Amino acid sequence: MSLFSTDSARPLGKGKQSPAGSLLDTELAAMFRNYKRAVAGSYRALPFEDLARGAVPSGVLQVSPKVDGELWFLVLDEQQAILCSPTGRVVSGDVPVLLEAKAALGRKQGRTVLAGELFAAKAPGQGRPRVGDLGAAMGGEAQAQVERMAYFAFDVLHGGDAETPQRPPLYVDRLALCQRLLAGGKRLQAIKTEAATGAEQVMQRWNEWVEGGKGEGLVVRTADNLVFKLKPTIDIDAAIIGYTDSSDEPEAVGSLLLAMMRDDGQFQVIGACGNMPTEQRKAFYQQLSGKSVASNYRYVNSKGALYRFVPPETVIEVKVTDIQGEDSSGDPIMRMVLEHSQTGWRTIREMPGVSILHPVFSRIRSDKTVNPVDIRVAQVLERVQIDSLNKKAERLVLPASEVIRREVYAKSAKGQQAVRKLVIWRTNKEKTDPNYPAFVVHWTDFSAGRKTPLEREVRLAPTLGEALKIGDEMIAENIKKGWDKVG
Repeated sequence: MSLFSTDSARPLGKGKQSPAGSLLDTELAAMFRNYKRAVAGSYRALPFEDLARGAVPSGVLQVSPKVDGELWFLVLDEQQAILCSPTGRVVSGDVPVLLEAKAALGRKQGRTVLAGELFAAKAPGQGRPRVGDLGAAMGGEAQAQVERMAYFAFDVLHGGDAETPQRPPLYVDRLALCQRLLAGGKRLQAIKTEAATGAEQVMQRWNEWVEGGKGEGLVVRTADNLVFKLKPTIDIDAAIIGYTDSSDEPEAVGSLLLAMMRDDGQFQVIGACGNMPTEQRKAFYQQLSGKSVASNYRYVNSKGALYRFVPPETVIEVKVTDIQGEDSSGDPIMRMVLEHSQTGWRTIREMPGVSILHPVFSRIRSDKTVNPVDIRVAQVLERVQIDSLNKKAERLVLPASEVIRREVYAKSAKGQQAVRKLVIWRTNKEKTDPNYPAFVVHWTDFSAGRKTPLEREVRLAPTLGEALKIGDEMIAENIKKGWDKVG
């Protein structure tokens, strides 16, 4: 099976092939997603403040700089090398970073797959790489700068070399394998890694690599395969758009729902913050209670409590340990875009957004107001690459549903009426919004003399045949002798 599609290729210039392919190998796709979910998705945040206080894991640590790029996989298969993203994008052809991989083809044993960071290198004196630079380097024909693309491998998913033909269980051995495979590369290398013990030695690496402009943070690996991301805390400004009541303290907020503004004045949810002192919880309650406004959007906190929406009047600063644009499976994080008016909040549609990790309230920004500059959503672009973040979100107009089958049955007993109803409808929305099923089967059971008079059952179905089958089973199970069809 071909590893990449050729129908989507477009030229980048003379002698260059497009990096715009898509992955067709299902075995590789599953391998990538499993690694992203099980390994990269389990990284633990270690704030710089904790390092400064001497809090680091014990034992011998493997420390490397955290390059500001994207997780991609290098596949060395037969006589070709390609780069694949967790979502199936492919870089192939005469890209300089892949030309260097030809040397590794002669060293590998069988299909070998490496994990690493794909980034856009910068010239000396231009600062460290940023994730946004990679998007520019991989742009269309006029913008592409594929010679800037570089790749630092940090792990092995599959395969090996003559010395280690299969993936070693210990990380230090997998790192050594990366180093052997990619020896002599310039754009293509194993990530620089040094052993360290204790906070003082880790701080030395921080000063050299992070303060020295070689990385956005550190990756710290323990002997028992725990992985920590050590980064400076990130300050962001956002507007309060909702709150929940505290379940532990009277007249205090539990958490605050936060949003940033897009260029066109629309708001996009970024998450919630519940880490703040008790006095501030009470102060926010006094400020926000009684200001609730209407909203057709519902949002719940981790305890299941609904947020009460309020006008966007207050800007706060929160510190976060990280900002993510993808979930553990490599899929974009979707966040609701809202508009606010005198009548309250109204949904526009979900768009790719971000998730903020471990937010902590810092202060009220009384020097800032709610406008597209002070709380601009572009604050996050230095940390994640989201192509549609500044595009206007158009309201999602959903097609009308269509009733496929409706049957009503009635039965009288002891002077009381009982009704059972089956309704099956086609939503016509599943292609427009994947949150909707193709078909819905709804069963209603009403009996006036019962302790719970009204009971409902809702089943979803992907096809008409499956929906009709569920409906037939409901009728056979619930409609017996004595029930009359009335509609």
